[in-house]
Amino acid sequence: MKNQEAKFILGAYRPDGRDAGDPAFAEALAQAEHDPELRTWFEKQRKFDAAFSAKLQAIAPPAGLREAILAGSRISAGQPKRRWWTNPVWLAAAAALVLVAALSLTLRTRASGPTAGELASFALRDLAEAHDNHVGFPPELAGVQAQLASAQTPLASNLKLNLDELRKNNCRSVEVGGRRIFEVCFQRDGTWYHVYVGRRSDFAPGAIDPKSLMKVRDQYASTVWADANNVYALVTHAGAEVLRRVI
Repeated sequence: MKNQEAKFILGAYRPDGRDAGDPAFAEALAQAEHDPELRTWFEKQRKFDAAFSAKLQAIAPPAGLREAILAGSRISAGQPKRRWWTNPVWLAAAAALVLVAALSLTLRTRASGPTAGELASFALRDLAEAHDNHVGFPPELAGVQAQLASAQTPLASNLKLNLDELRKNNCRSVEVGGRRIFEVCFQRDGTWYHVYVGRRSDFAPGAIDPKSLMKVRDQYASTVWADANNVYALVTHAGAEVLRRVI
């Protein structure tokens, strides 16, 4: 079963887990357990479905809606046939659809992923507070490090990384807003940099300008950019001016 087919099936899975024992979902659920990408998507989808369901349950129908619908039906039965769009029943249904559509748009916008600014802040904080607890350059990533060290500047226009390669080579990964990103440390012209990279589709849409999104904290500086496939955060302990020279 391909992930696209599993997503189609799991799209009907109720977020409260009542379908866990349903054979119709068994194969797709098993695939989600063993496929990190599909598991991340499924968790995100269940959170959205649960939030959407909760919002719908919290909506109170207008006072007298039921009586108005029934009254409209009785009046319609005793009158010549009217144009369908003037029928109170259809008007009430249309109003409900508009409400549901607006709610869905709001929830999906919130679920669109963390912003580029949030990624820049996370990268800076992770390097400043947690870097001593991890190693971002396992031996398998020597080739990637060499690529990063020799990439043409500006890096924001020339850097290309393959997420599948990073995953396969045991690159350190962390989560930002529930989205998985990978981190690689590399040295360039005597300065250490750290690049965090994730899927562009996991982050909020919109233009990303690395110069306007720069974050600074003491001597730490970070910024973010994106290409068609990935979003990148670059951070260093060498200060903002050094970072500006390579982006």
